[in-house]
Amino acid sequence: MIDLYTVPTANGQKIHIMLEEAGLAYTPHLMDLTGGQHRTPEFRKLNPFARVPVIVDHDGPGNSDFVVCETTAILRYLARKAGLFRPDDLRQRTQVDQWLSFINTNIGPLFRGEFMFASVVPVRGAVDYFVAEAEKALGILNEFLADKTYFVGEAYSIADINAYPVAATSSKRLPKGLEPYPHLQRWAENIATRPAVQRGMKLFAK
Repeated sequence: MIDLYTVPTANGQKIHIMLEEAGLAYTPHLMDLTGGQHRTPEFRKLNPFARVPVIVDHDGPGNSDFVVCETTAILRYLARKAGLFRPDDLRQRTQVDQWLSFINTNIGPLFRGEFMFASVVPVRGAVDYFVAEAEKALGILNEFLADKTYFVGEAYSIADINAYPVAATSSKRLPKGLEPYPHLQRWAENIATRPAVQRGMKLFAK
């Protein structure tokens, strides 16, 4: 059994989907970020960075409790545990890791910046900058997916699981959403038909 500490943001949704796709038993716990639940001493023992999502695998390595935080690390761990969604071929596996890195180190921070300067400490010029950069980054994804069904090879992988909530959730913060990106939109619509994706996206959805 896995305990999942999460909120229904794009990062949380990535792990929701992965757990559903892998068919791993888990208990979800909705965190109260507004109330500071993630900053309590108890939670910081799980994640010193005081961020979600976090999982606690009670059947981890050595049949002991194992805590994993940071979205990319969780996705990789669950893929290895389940033996799913991460290619055996070294070339394709490296390509999966490449797209995980691009989404989480480039696109993710842009949407965090947009949220911060639009909703927390409003600064119009900063919002415009982050929106423009996010639009450029989605343009890269759109161009790459022009003739592809999935990000890597012919198989669905954690690269797709990681990218989907960016398209389905984060992009809603842009003025035109996915409208300017037909290939990305087509890819997202295909991913959205998967039952496990639908279940993962519904978890704690408002």
